Amino acid sequence: MSRVVTVRPCGLEAMSNDTICYTANLTGRFLRSARLDESTAVKSRSARTRPVTGLRVRFVASAFLSYLAVPLLNAVSPLLALPAITASFGGSAWAAVAVGQSLGGTAGVIVELGWGLSGSQRAARMSARNRANAFGVSLVAKTIVGVPVIGAAVALAVLLAPGGYALVTAGVTAAAAIAMFSGAWIFIGILKPRLFLYTEVLPRSALIAVSAVAIDAGGPLWAYPAALLLAAVSAPLAGALVLGLRFRDFTTLSPRRLVRVIGFQRTALSSSVFSSVYISLGTTIATLGSVNATLLFASVDRLQRMLQQFMRTQSFLFKGWVGREVEPGLRVHRAVRASIASAAVGVVCGLLFAMTAPWIADLVFSGTVRVPTLAAVIAGISIATICTTMSTGPVLLVSLGRVRAIATSAAVGAVVGLPGIFFGAMLFGGTGALAGQLVAEASVLIVQLAAARRRLRELRGHGRRPLSRPDGADPADAGGPLPLPGDAANPV
Repeated sequence: MSRVVTVRPCGLEAMSNDTICYTANLTGRFLRSARLDESTAVKSRSARTRPVTGLRVRFVASAFLSYLAVPLLNAVSPLLALPAITASFGGSAWAAVAVGQSLGGTAGVIVELGWGLSGSQRAARMSARNRANAFGVSLVAKTIVGVPVIGAAVALAVLLAPGGYALVTAGVTAAAAIAMFSGAWIFIGILKPRLFLYTEVLPRSALIAVSAVAIDAGGPLWAYPAALLLAAVSAPLAGALVLGLRFRDFTTLSPRRLVRVIGFQRTALSSSVFSSVYISLGTTIATLGSVNATLLFASVDRLQRMLQQFMRTQSFLFKGWVGREVEPGLRVHRAVRASIASAAVGVVCGLLFAMTAPWIADLVFSGTVRVPTLAAVIAGISIATICTTMSTGPVLLVSLGRVRAIATSAAVGAVVGLPGIFFGAMLFGGTGALAGQLVAEASVLIVQLAAARRRLRELRGHGRRPLSRPDGADPADAGGPLPLPGDAANPV
C-alpha cells in the first residue's frame, strides 16, 4: 500500500515535515524542507496521459478568440472618442489627452511592479483561495508605490498640459496609472480571458463610448477622463469580487514583509522600465538623429505596435499553458516548445508584414507615407524577433527562474537601441533608424537565449531536474519573484 502524504498550505514562515514549503529569510536566501507528495505526482501523471478531447480543443479555441478580443477592443476603444473630442474641442484637446496617456502609461509601468511578468505563471498553479490572497498582496504593494508615483505624475501633467486643459490631462494621467491595479495578470495566468474582458476591457470600452456620445451631444470634455477613471477604479473592484477577495487578504503580510515583496519585484519592474525606455523614446531619438527620419520611422513603428498587440495573444496563452504544469521538468519542456512556436509565428507575421507594409501604410496614412522595400523587410525581421522574445523572456526564462536575465536583456536593448536608432537615423534616415531598432531587438533575443542555454546546461551538469522552487524561481537567484503567501500550497 502506497503512503499518501498530505500537502498542507503554508505561509511565508510556517514549515512542516509533511509539507513542501519554502520561505525567505531576511537576507533573501531560501530555506527548504521537502517531502514528495506521491498522490500529487500520480494525479499529475494521470492528467497528462488523458487524450486531447474535443472539449479541450474548444476550450483553447475559445480562450484564443477571447484573447484576440482584448487587443482588438483596446485598439478600437480610443478611436470611439477621438472624432467627438476633436470635432467639439479641436486638436489641442486631443493633445491634452495624449499627454495624459503618455504620462499615465509611464507611471503605470512603475505602479504595475512587474506582476504581469513574474506573477502570471505562479497564479496558474495556485488554488482559488491563494490567488485571491496574492491579488490582495499585489493591490497593497501597488498602493504603497502608486500613491507617490501617481501623485508626481498628476502634478507633472498639470504643468505640461496645454492651456486650459490641466484638469483633463491630470484626470487621464491618473486613470491610465490606476488601470494597472486590475487583475489581468491573474486572469491571463489561469487562461480565463473572458474574466479579463468582463472586468476591465468591455466596461472601459462601453464607458468610452458613452463619453463620446455625451461629448458629441455638447457635453463637457471632462466626460472622457471621468469615464476612464470610473473604468480604472471599477476594474480592480470587479476583479476582487470575481476572485473572492476577503479583508484578511489585505492584512496577510506585515509592513516589513510588504516592503520585501516590493523589493523582490524590483527585477521584474526593471525589465518593464528598460523595455519602455527604448520603445517609447524611439521616435524622439530618431527625430534627434534626423528630422527627415521621423515620418517613416514613426509610421512603420506605429504599424508594428498595432500588430504586436495581436501577437501578444499567443504569449498570453503560453503563460497559462506553461504555468499550470505542476511538474518542473515538463514545465520547462513546455516553455521551450512555446518559444519555438512563438518563433514560427514571428516568422509568418514578419513575412506578411514585409510584403504588405507598403500597401497598408498607403491605406492607413492616406498616401502621405511611402515605405521603401528595404524598410519593410527590416521591420518584418524586427517583428519576427519581437514575437520570439515574447516567449523566450516572459515564458521560458520565468519558468527557469531567471527573471534577472530578462531585466539584463532589456537593459542591453536600451543601451544598444537608443544610440543605434540615433546614428541610424543620422546616417540613413528612417530606414537606418529602423535598422537600429532591429539591432536592439536582436540583442535582447541573444541575451535571453544565452541565459536560457546557460541555465539549462547548469541544471543538466548538476544532474538536477529543472527548477526546485514551487514558484518557479531558482533559490540562487535572489532577484527572482518573492514566493507569495500560499504558493507552497500548490507544490510542483
